[in-house]
Amino acid sequence: MPDIFFEDVIVGDAIRTLPYVLPEGELMSFAAAWDPMPMHTDKDFAAAHDGLTAPGIYLLAVKMRLVHSLPVQRSVIASFGYDEVRFHRPARPGDALCLELEWTAKRRSRSRPDCGIVTGRCSLINAAGEVVMSHLDTLLMRLRKNPSPPNSGSPEFGI
Repeated sequence: MPDIFFEDVIVGDAIRTLPYVLPEGELMSFAAAWDPMPMHTDKDFAAAHDGLTAPGIYLLAVKMRLVHSLPVQRSVIASFGYDEVRFHRPARPGDALCLELEWTAKRRSRSRPDCGIVTGRCSLINAAGEVVMSHLDTLLMRLRKNPSPPNSGSPEFGI
């Protein structure tokens, strides 16, 4: 798939990655270093609570790994930040998660005429179709071509 630039973004459209299967060893190693709660690192403890669960920060890292398989590598310049980060249900070792990015808003940048600002809802979805984690991401995205400045008002008055 060719790269998606600002002009290609259609609010309401979505793109989806292939699934990534959560390896138990990777999940537990990450958790041991960055979120050493027994629900993430201790199989015996976790067995009494339906099994090991992935730390939220690990799910965000998996999301970033999947982002790099989307056709936006040459067009996204920066993320302005995440909003509405939610962990809807547990993810466990062996779960196959795909990333869906649904475009929710877009506008031309007022300060960078060669760019636009887009917002997308990123969702990690398990094989049952359930959303595991989601957040909004606002991105600075290149335009395919260097266009004229955005229309900022009436051409007669230049506002």
